[in-house]
Amino acid sequence: MSQKGRTPPPSSIDHAAQLRERLGRAAYEAATGSEGDSTWETANATSKELYRRVGQAVMDVIVKRDHKMGEISITSTYGYATQKPYVELSLDRSPAQFSPAKAREIALLLLESAAESEADAELIAFGRDAMGLDDRESAQLLDQFRQHRERSRGSEATSA
Repeated sequence: MSQKGRTPPPSSIDHAAQLRERLGRAAYEAATGSEGDSTWETANATSKELYRRVGQAVMDVIVKRDHKMGEISITSTYGYATQKPYVELSLDRSPAQFSPAKAREIALLLLESAAESEADAELIAFGRDAMGLDDRESAQLLDQFRQHRERSRGSEATSA
């Protein structure tokens, strides 16, 4: 059986260990700065391991392992400065591709959020105009209404 491509030369270099070391050093230097006599080389083994874990945790948050999976967040929002309703869409991948079922789910979420943002604006106007609430009290009323809406909505459906 023939193998295509080149075969890398045998190596005794542990790239994963080198990356952990560099991440640990970067976290250590970011935390301690250039102050004092302590350096990465003089730090004790326990401290080094702690900073390696911190560096790895930061990298895990920044780098997504599965490039096909992205996160989408769609929420209704109200701009107190502009006094207008908005829909906020956050997407952690661009460009993104979706199955038709996922696209329909996103479209539904956008429509629901659009309706919710308009309802939020109406509630703010009602609180201000009909109930005589100030901006802070209107915001509290809206927060209570949103919490009620979330509780009554039920559990989240699994995505396509």
